[in-house]
Amino acid sequence: MFILRPLFPLQMSLAPVALALLMITPAVGQLIQVSGNGRTINNGDTTPSSRDHTDFGQISAGSGPVDRNFLIRNLSQIPLQILFFQRIGTHPGSFTIINPPEPTIPGNGEASLTVRFLPPATGGLRSATIRLVTTSSIDSDFQFDVAGDFILPAPDIIVLGNDVEIPDGASSPVASNNTDYGTITLEDPPRIRTFSIRNDGEQTLRIGGLSITGINSDQFAISRPPATFIPPGNETSFEIRYDPDREGAHRVTVFINSNDPSPTKRTYSFNLRGTGVLQQPEITLTGNGIEISPGDDSPRLEDHTQFPEADLQTISTRIFIIENTGNTTLTISNIEMLGPHSSEFTISSAPPIQLDPAETFPLRINFRPIEQGVRVADLKIMSSDPFVPIFEVALKGLGGRFKLLAVERAAEDIIITFSTKAAPGSYIYRILYSTDLETWNAVGSVFSNGRETLQFRHRGSGSSQRGFWRVEEDRL
Repeated sequence: MFILRPLFPLQMSLAPVALALLMITPAVGQLIQVSGNGRTINNGDTTPSSRDHTDFGQISAGSGPVDRNFLIRNLSQIPLQILFFQRIGTHPGSFTIINPPEPTIPGNGEASLTVRFLPPATGGLRSATIRLVTTSSIDSDFQFDVAGDFILPAPDIIVLGNDVEIPDGASSPVASNNTDYGTITLEDPPRIRTFSIRNDGEQTLRIGGLSITGINSDQFAISRPPATFIPPGNETSFEIRYDPDREGAHRVTVFINSNDPSPTKRTYSFNLRGTGVLQQPEITLTGNGIEISPGDDSPRLEDHTQFPEADLQTISTRIFIIENTGNTTLTISNIEMLGPHSSEFTISSAPPIQLDPAETFPLRINFRPIEQGVRVADLKIMSSDPFVPIFEVALKGLGGRFKLLAVERAAEDIIITFSTKAAPGSYIYRILYSTDLETWNAVGSVFSNGRETLQFRHRGSGSSQRGFWRVEEDRL
């Protein structure tokens, strides 16, 4: 207990004073109220705030003491006796009471109390409890906490990656600050990232240790440590290597110990992440820009696995794209057609032996039906993809209603011979020509009652016999 101001004549000894204090009993109806900055402070308040002046704020080195005034009110008509003041708590020596009030506050009167925050020898947060013992019938033992923060010149650690600050405690690695190492194959050389430690404080920063922890810490290593001492305004760099020897996502935490006085920054931490994958090729097949799954047995027009209807002996073509979506060379060993009508589906160009990563190859397949109706086959691609060494997909086409029998040249003319509808009726047959199987140009038409073989002569045609011809039928 600290007696800050004698409330009795100085010639009295401490023992009689204490005895006299104990003999004083609270008068009925006496009420005490304490406020700071115009705001009432509750008895037992343990949350210092700048709003009621119980938080003295931050004081920098070289600054003088800070005073805060508090008002003690007697809310009753009977005089209120102040028995004593006391400073208790964690750091009572950092606070003192100056200009204490008179020991008696008249009825409905008030008195001022000044508390001073004295800068301590060392920096940091300081707190204490101010205790007022009075004759109040309620809250006779009035206590409230005060606090102040003394700021001394100190180092201030900042960590950066790729010149972007990495917040202390950062748990979500990102590529922009080098904390996300991305994906690397197990056969690739290690991936190294450089980080910087900057001292934004006013005193030398001392690095006490740098460590990597976590269940995947064996996948990362410190390839170059930072300097131990970093003067104010300077920085040092260090390197961390990621060299995975097993597949999967690998996450670790980096800890940097220093003499930064901040409780959170004293051990600066952030997470790193990387993913290790095996180096292997991967085959992907698309039709009309749509990916086709291995083993797909449901041909569709949308992905070109179902060919449009083609007249007998005419050609319908679809182009598929083989792509190596892996990270090493894909070897195509064989491509073939299987199934009951495989001879009607042919590959017009042989594939390359090898495809580099991201390289593509257009696979052209021609469908030439020899009979009417549904025609089916299976496309089989054999490659070095370890997961899909045999890629099979079902193909389907539809043979047309009549048969293109012959295309012949006679001088400057082209003669097209075709069979007509087997059922009697009135029909019109339009003859079309194409050089690329995409654009078809009508060159003439023929009327028929069906059940006959017709010839169409395209006179003066400059078209090559090697072009593509098609006959379309409509019933009249």
